Amino acid sequence: MSRHLRYDKTCLNCGTVVEDRFCPHCGQENLEPIESVGHLVSHFFEDLTHFDGKFFVTVKDLILRPGFLTREYVLGRRMTYLNPIRMYVFISAMFFLVLFAGSEKRSDDALPARADTSRVKSDSDSLGFAYSSAGTVQIFIVENKYTTLREYDSLQLTLPDSAKDKGIDRWVSRNNVKQKEKHGGRSRLRLEVDVHHDIPKIMFILLPLFALYVSWFYNRKKYYYVNHAIFSVHIHCFAFLLLLFLRLLDWLIPGEWAKLALIALMPILLFIYLVAALRGMYGQSFWISLGKAVGITTIYTITFAIASTLLMILSIFRL
Repeated sequence: MSRHLRYDKTCLNCGTVVEDRFCPHCGQENLEPIESVGHLVSHFFEDLTHFDGKFFVTVKDLILRPGFLTREYVLGRRMTYLNPIRMYVFISAMFFLVLFAGSEKRSDDALPARADTSRVKSDSDSLGFAYSSAGTVQIFIVENKYTTLREYDSLQLTLPDSAKDKGIDRWVSRNNVKQKEKHGGRSRLRLEVDVHHDIPKIMFILLPLFALYVSWFYNRKKYYYVNHAIFSVHIHCFAFLLLLFLRLLDWLIPGEWAKLALIALMPILLFIYLVAALRGMYGQSFWISLGKAVGITTIYTITFAIASTLLMILSIFRL
């Protein structure tokens, strides 16, 4: 059942005179404002199928035609495709939901079997951490010298300056004693800190940085930063889709060898896609695109490593 056009030619939204069906100023359709339940349901399915149609077309071209979507967006041909920001939000949300499904916090008395404890002596203390695929930072703590922070601080006051813990050694030792005291005096701990809420925030920082790195390799008079930003959004959307696909394969294909193969395959596929996307967007030769991809990847990998390390360190302060 269709709704009727209003006889009044004044737009209800902005007051502009509407000569045809849509307002030339704001684009609102000049229909009678009274809607039935059937109209609401109809609009819901129209919007849903419209989104689905754009989404699948956009994803198809994103995967099969690297760099094409960015070039189309820069040239102004945008109606056929999903807005890059909406696509990024949707794909990244879907990725993180799958990635961190079933993650939980744990605290164990002993270190896991795969942790290297061969260098831990009976009177030494150590601190280690590693990122877990479950969206947590695992903190490994061994502390056998002291029982409480008060005991540690008192003993440090009695030592000569040359024998006192300083700098990072003091921070590690005090943190280990603090956690030992907090968890009932246990000398060996494995703690897990849930950081899956922090990772999307870090990605929002890394995404514009990636665009900045791309801008260093291309003519600033020919391309604006916003062009590189859209390119960065599309690259990260593909990365999330690839990681999501590999994550699903990891669930379907059991075994450590399969996991290692998927981990090794991921950066190779991402790099190949980046080379193709740079060539597709910026129109330079394969070898020039390859060289620039090497430079961009190197800088971005260093940035990602620094960000990951900072995330792990910050997670210790939240213990």
